[in-house]
Amino acid sequence: MPDVSKIPGRNFLFIVMLGVILMLAVLLVWNLMGNKGETKSSAEGAAVSLSSATSGGGQQTSTPPTGRGDHKCEVPVASEKEFSVEAPSDYRFKKTYDGIKYPVSATYGPTYTPGVVGYCFAHNPTGAAMAAITYMAAESDINATEAERRGLLSKRVAAEYKPEAPESHPADSADARIAGYDIKSYSPERAVVDAVFLWKSDGQNHIAKFSVPMVWEDGDWRVDAVESEIHLETVEHMPSQVFKAQDNEDK
Repeated sequence: MPDVSKIPGRNFLFIVMLGVILMLAVLLVWNLMGNKGETKSSAEGAAVSLSSATSGGGQQTSTPPTGRGDHKCEVPVASEKEFSVEAPSDYRFKKTYDGIKYPVSATYGPTYTPGVVGYCFAHNPTGAAMAAITYMAAESDINATEAERRGLLSKRVAAEYKPEAPESHPADSADARIAGYDIKSYSPERAVVDAVFLWKSDGQNHIAKFSVPMVWEDGDWRVDAVESEIHLETVEHMPSQVFKAQDNEDK
């Protein structure tokens, strides 16, 4: 027979356990409801932040360009073009802030332009020339940031790079353009490029060149001289590789 004296104790324990279970259930529901509230508040806060970022015409605010970053260049070069000095057939002209025209090529570079200045050039003489030309244009463009210009330099030069005030040169005259180039020397590791300027003054054409030493470093051509070492020199003849005026120049 069951011990009748123990039945009330069992009932009491059952009631206590049931109460504990109910309390735990209530706490669980309360906790879940609290998390939902926090999630909703976080979402509302994120929405407010996004609204603030996109204020002013509905466009997100942006930071100034900081150069090439960690982008890795991969510009293919056909085997028959590895030592070609020919000007790109697909070039088009862009303009600096002051209106200086300079060529760019989708084939030989720059193929990566995250801001004002472009990077990534073909590993051949033509690519070295396009890199030198891009550097000369960037040094004349007040829209190009210091970080962008630094990205065109070798590590050695970039470490001591100090931007200088613009000097008086053909870029200050009307109708100035980088009209072509000559390859003075070339190896897969180094090159020297004469970037040639053409401009008009008093109805006459004038020609001058900048000799720019280049180095192949970290998968791209980079300028291997400080700005003060690159001087203007007047010349009498156009270079061997010429960029003719085109209808597709940037306005």
